[in-house]
Amino acid sequence: MKSSGSTSEQSRIYNERIILQLVRQTPGVSRSHIAQQTGLSAQTISVITSSLLERDLLKIDGKVRGRRGQPSVQLSLNHQGAYGLGINVDRDRISAALLDFSGHCVVSLEQQVSFPTEQMAKEIAQTLLSEVKVRLQGDWAKVQGVGLAKPDYMDAWLDSLVTDAEQRSDLAGLQAELTYWQSSAFETWLSEQTGLPCYTENDAVAAATSELLFASTAPRKHFFYLFVSIACGGSVVADGECYAGAHGKAGSFGLIPTATGKHGRWILEALSVSSLKRYFALHALAWPEFAGDWQQHECRQMIEQWSQEVAFEIQPALSAVIALYDPEAIVIGGRLPNVVQSLLIDAVQKTLAQQSVLPVPDICPAHADDAAVTLGAAVLPLYETFAPQRELLLLASSQSAKQSL
Repeated sequence: MKSSGSTSEQSRIYNERIILQLVRQTPGVSRSHIAQQTGLSAQTISVITSSLLERDLLKIDGKVRGRRGQPSVQLSLNHQGAYGLGINVDRDRISAALLDFSGHCVVSLEQQVSFPTEQMAKEIAQTLLSEVKVRLQGDWAKVQGVGLAKPDYMDAWLDSLVTDAEQRSDLAGLQAELTYWQSSAFETWLSEQTGLPCYTENDAVAAATSELLFASTAPRKHFFYLFVSIACGGSVVADGECYAGAHGKAGSFGLIPTATGKHGRWILEALSVSSLKRYFALHALAWPEFAGDWQQHECRQMIEQWSQEVAFEIQPALSAVIALYDPEAIVIGGRLPNVVQSLLIDAVQKTLAQQSVLPVPDICPAHADDAAVTLGAAVLPLYETFAPQRELLLLASSQSAKQSL
């Protein structure tokens, strides 16, 4: 399947990004193969790849001798050509990461918190910045920006999402502290501290962006990303891009009512780590402390029961997603332990198969682990700077049309 390049001068940036994405997916690719896949002329490919080599975004891995003519060079990404810095502020932890151009995590930090305060977040961010600058030295100039991922409505639904007894004793005070996250103050502070642009998304969109840019194989172009953490949310991916909607709220899966309200009125309450913790506590089962504990028979049995009940609660909403969007897949990612994610996927697949009139798409795990949202935050500046987004091509077309008037 060919990527859609453009031969117009106004679309040079778009064409650069098409080429970078193709090289990312096919390391060692030749210029002739790029031309075959994009439909761009050999001259255009030569000019663009030469520019990318000069800017250290690409590197030459070697040469391959063809049947005739000069040997063709093999092009790959220069992993040290660019970096993305990311911070994820969640309800129970703050984490940060630095990614190189290949998506490899160079630096990562994480700190558990009792719901994030402004001071905690700034301290962790400053620690990361200091470590990154020491690590990169002169390459700090290659950092493309800071990505910030955080949940929407951080200060809402605390009665359902807060499971710590001490915190529950003063929900009003906690809510007052968390109102800070409903403003743009933290991203403004990040830009001031770094001198870099700050790109902000909710956690589900950040994780879906990571799935798009760094999947090991060519990513699906139409899927629904279901992100499960202390609460849950979703992201609609349409034609290879996250779809935001008219007001930036597309994919707000957690704000759909549940079927019966047994685990909470809203899906974000029912399909969440908080919901599973409440379920364990209700049945007097201790929350697993170690990875191996999740495999214990009694624990697995509890997870299966919870998964089946929650799958029933969210089935009407997922059926609506399938009917309205017709995705290739429903991708489930976030912070559920692997065994929980696996059993939940099985339960959702079976429930949808029993209830859905339309064909059920593939229900599958995300490619990244529970660090996906943090990596997704670090991906944001790389994605904004290098990914082939359709808006660039549409903007170029619009500008060209205006010039012709």
